[in-house]
Amino acid sequence: MNVKLRLGPRRLDVSQRRRWRTGDMAQLLRVDATRTGAATKRQPCVFLAGATGAMLAPGGGETQMASTAQALQELGVQARLWRPWEDRLAAGDVLHLFGSLPEHLATVELAQRRGVITVLSTIAWFDLASRWHSGESLARRTWNCAKTVAQRAFPRLPHWRRALYDTVDLLLPNSQAEAVQLANFYDVADERMRVVPNGASARFVSGDAAGFLELAGMRDFVLYAGRIEPRKNQLGFLRAMRGTSVPLVILGDVVPGHEHYYEACRREAGNLVQFVSQLEHDDPRLAGAYAACRCLALVSWFETPGLVALEAGMSGVPLALTDRGAAREYFGDLAYYASPASRQSIRRAVLAAYHSPRDPQLARHVRERYTWRAAAAATRDAYRCLV
Repeated sequence: MNVKLRLGPRRLDVSQRRRWRTGDMAQLLRVDATRTGAATKRQPCVFLAGATGAMLAPGGGETQMASTAQALQELGVQARLWRPWEDRLAAGDVLHLFGSLPEHLATVELAQRRGVITVLSTIAWFDLASRWHSGESLARRTWNCAKTVAQRAFPRLPHWRRALYDTVDLLLPNSQAEAVQLANFYDVADERMRVVPNGASARFVSGDAAGFLELAGMRDFVLYAGRIEPRKNQLGFLRAMRGTSVPLVILGDVVPGHEHYYEACRREAGNLVQFVSQLEHDDPRLAGAYAACRCLALVSWFETPGLVALEAGMSGVPLALTDRGAAREYFGDLAYYASPASRQSIRRAVLAAYHSPRDPQLARHVRERYTWRAAAAATRDAYRCLV
């Protein structure tokens, strides 16, 4: 969905807030007489922010935030990560938040009182399976599933998510499928959303396998990359692959609070499974992992669509992906899909990917559509609809 925003009463509130701003920051148009002599819209000043404790266990959302900020800068947008302990919020034109989090609601309300436009990359998915496999207590999971059923039946029910989605000026889901869920579960209107796909860095087009081979001690393995937690379904993957004699590498660190899940994964792992600690996103050994593997597996309970799938796809690495979430919307027939609930389905998809050659069509597909520059350009265009 790439809808043209229809500026109704809510958008008028945005323009009114813009008029409250003072000084040069409030001027949305400037005249560059030395160049064209015509009025041109200046680039907004943008602060980007995630959860307060996001970097304690950084994942795809944090990579999305940092990569978007860098790519926006390369497009000439004044964009950087927000440092609330030293940055005056009113010094920015746009506050761009990442993730559907309760703590964001108070921040959005404060920003709007300061006349700052708010944008939210929702990074959200709502279904019973993902709620049930959250790794929380039985009582908590049962309660969350009941709330999910009620929210789908009555999308106008009060909820902090609904308040957050109603309060921000624009929502940026990563896929059409995510946008449909926002509409179905929280009655978000189409005109208040613009789909901005995720991206991957061009440095993943080619990597040097040597550094990762030294770290892991093997090549031609199935790579499963991501934070170790129930949603990522590493345990289901390991159980599905037992007895296949295929070497496996689990790349990632346990999410704090899910140590018991990590221990279960270690108990399930056989002699052909290697656990490798998470690599920094700019570590060249991460690209080396994609160069060294035979295929990437990511059979989570949902993905939107999973940054590691885009990164691996940059070089045509065969993909075995979850059928929950947005992966199929991104990759179409260029990947193998599995139900995270079925060991047989996981094994079949992973083995098919493992025995497939690298796919130049997949590599072209990702490189042409899903770069961070393309994502940043779509994000910049979304800002311009508001400022």
